[in-house]
Amino acid sequence: MAGFFSYALSGVGFLLVAAVEALSVALPLPLSLPFIVAAALSFLAAVHAIVSSILSAVASGDPLGASLPLSSLPAVSLFLLYALSSLLLPLPPSLLHLLSFSAFAQEFLLFRLRSNKDPDGLENRYFDLLLVPILLCAIASLFAIARPRSPFPRLARAAGLALHGSWLLQMAFSLFTSVVAHGCVLRRRSRANFTVACHGHVDVHRGSAIATLQFNCHLAILVVVAIGLYGALTGKSRGGGGSGGIGYRPVNKELQSFEHASPSHFTLESDEDEETSLPKQHDAVSAPMNGFGGAH
Repeated sequence: MAGFFSYALSGVGFLLVAAVEALSVALPLPLSLPFIVAAALSFLAAVHAIVSSILSAVASGDPLGASLPLSSLPAVSLFLLYALSSLLLPLPPSLLHLLSFSAFAQEFLLFRLRSNKDPDGLENRYFDLLLVPILLCAIASLFAIARPRSPFPRLARAAGLALHGSWLLQMAFSLFTSVVAHGCVLRRRSRANFTVACHGHVDVHRGSAIATLQFNCHLAILVVVAIGLYGALTGKSRGGGGSGGIGYRPVNKELQSFEHASPSHFTLESDEDEETSLPKQHDAVSAPMNGFGGAH
């Protein structure tokens, strides 16, 4: 169950970082809170990688199992550097987002190259799908470099972190519990060195299709939750009585304002009536012509 708890706790950690990242955009939270959470989780991930490497080397004697956890240390170190730099150094926001982009790029390469270990393992399909939220986070960090004050790159990165965390939770259940795809079995060589082997090509294709369906469900849930949260935050900001909002008055209020108005301000006469009421001086006076003139 070591692998299950490792992936499950990592997924919960990413979900926590995503929640703090999203809420810090909409609510007046302390600016250092997202970086404190990221620093704590990065430190725990680094400690876990070192402990897993030592236990794999001592318990099983598998040299590959001892080196696999250490391969994640470069990405974890970049995440820790990003969090600590935000807390301790007066770096500009663009440089901080550059560190974040470098960390996600390192993580992308880590999981992209991991599939070369066991090309036929079903876990490779799950790792390939994990590249999607990592790539989303990297692209969001890249846009944040150009626009560090805009909240939209941070919200996109929070969405990628949420999908990253939920997919790690799915991997914990789909790879290390009894809900593994039918016809496939988990084979461990050490604490960190494992593979999910399937009996035939049909089982491999079925397991890959199930993984794709699970990822689509996670993506759909994320879209629904994101739209709901965006609508709630937008409605709250518009309903706060700001000057940018559009105020609406009931129809009965408008009618009452017309009823209480002074009658002297209203008339049923038109401009044509005013013109006809003017004295027709041109009919009463005529210009003299050739010495003759008078009223007609």
